[in-house]
Amino acid sequence: MRWLCALLLALGPALPACAGDVAATEPSDIGVTIYRDPGRNGGSLQLDSLGGFAVITETRQVVIPAGKSRLRFVGVVDGIIPESAIVSGLPSGIIEKNRDAALLSPSALMRAARGKKITLKRTNKVTGKAELVAGEIVSASDQGVVFRTAAGNEALRCSGQPETFSYGLDAEGLSARPTLSVLTRSSKPITATITLTYIAEGFDWSANYTAHLNPDGKTANIGGWITLANGNSVSLANARTQIVAGGLHREYVQRFVNNQPQVIARCWPMQRTSDVPLRPDRPYSLVTPYMGEQFEGYDKASEIMVTAQRRGSLAPPPSPVMAMDAAYASAPPPPPEQLGDLKLYTVPQRTTVAAMQMKQTRLIEQQGVPVEFYYAAAVNAQSYGADEQLHGMRMVRTHNDKAHQLGLPLPAGSILFEQDQFGRTMLVGEPTLADTAEDEKIELPLGEASDLTIQRRTLRRDAKSQDAEVTISNAGSGDLVLELKVPLGGGQKLASADHPHEQRDGQPLFVLKVPAGDKVIVRFSVATP
Repeated sequence: MRWLCALLLALGPALPACAGDVAATEPSDIGVTIYRDPGRNGGSLQLDSLGGFAVITETRQVVIPAGKSRLRFVGVVDGIIPESAIVSGLPSGIIEKNRDAALLSPSALMRAARGKKITLKRTNKVTGKAELVAGEIVSASDQGVVFRTAAGNEALRCSGQPETFSYGLDAEGLSARPTLSVLTRSSKPITATITLTYIAEGFDWSANYTAHLNPDGKTANIGGWITLANGNSVSLANARTQIVAGGLHREYVQRFVNNQPQVIARCWPMQRTSDVPLRPDRPYSLVTPYMGEQFEGYDKASEIMVTAQRRGSLAPPPSPVMAMDAAYASAPPPPPEQLGDLKLYTVPQRTTVAAMQMKQTRLIEQQGVPVEFYYAAAVNAQSYGADEQLHGMRMVRTHNDKAHQLGLPLPAGSILFEQDQFGRTMLVGEPTLADTAEDEKIELPLGEASDLTIQRRTLRRDAKSQDAEVTISNAGSGDLVLELKVPLGGGQKLASADHPHEQRDGQPLFVLKVPAGDKVIVRFSVATP
């Protein structure tokens, strides 16, 4: 073949230059930085609809001959955005990039085998044993598969017995793994170490925390985990892993989708025996298939056997699972780095971000974090309707600083509060923590307090002011502290009140101690300009 290329090159520029096909080695080093779905601030992850993405860096080796070559990177992540790919280390850069989308699959094999000789493996209706029949695929689509044998044309799996194809072809033109190819040119043969960097979709991450309340009721042991999710069919083994926290704006880009029709091996039309009238010359034949040694490795339902490939190489991607990182007990990760207005966290140990898998790795482990429990509610400054009644919310408060055993940026995620009661660990609440910067207060709701009832009543109303009365009743067995907020707006101000109050976050706030089985009444007046 090389002499033909040399001959074509000698004939002049009128003929196209030859491009040899060169495959890079498997990655010797992988780095992955996962960006969270910008539209998801906390919440659970779904592997089939991950809205984040990742920047992946692979180090590979390649032997490039002189002249023009097509360099193939086999095993890139299938969610790759080809236009984002950057290849460094090549002597003359790249000329073009291609994402080879013709992946080896049952549907692709069916389409590739049309018009070629195949072997049908089916069950004999009389003996119930397997037999091999030579045939040819006539058509293959989402409506079903039609094949031709010496007996004529038939639809696959309409006989009511197990049947499938065994292919003798080499699946030419199909790739078992996602591949990126680039066209490059070199003036001489070289052996190079190159770096491939690209963006791939189908990734996401989230944070999850646990807070176990200590017996003193004033401190909690807080642990944090990062959940890494990979919804692609390619694993990133032993990768240097980072995550980026913060709201990254990303414009929507219309992606090319390979719309090759799926081949479905089903009988058409989908009829039952009750749909087909019984005729004397065509009785129903119900035979229990013989399941002996001949059927070992033969999937009776849907698997397509490829004799040119090892069965293991065509195994479907693993089912979605949750894996715990084996190094979860290692030292806490280094502090996050600043990435513009975002935070970059580094997972301290290399980890495998496996295909179709969610994995958890340790983020923080802090003991004795001071916490404060209280109750909170807000009532309208003015009301023009009937009396209002609501329940207070049980809250927990701490501060993200060194004095409270924290002091590091905390990415958004759910936080599970629990405590020991009656010798068992009981759930207290499961609020969602937003992205929290260092030295920022943390206030989280744990649930509605059914024993705490708050009723607001309007005593007097005119065009310029309104007097209100708020009755707080505690039906519980213990005293409690309620922080009652009166949000003001539109130039309103608190003209008077019969209880002390303070300004917090620009709004008046009453801090009230409500004894068990008792009530407290607060009266205030709001003026409107």
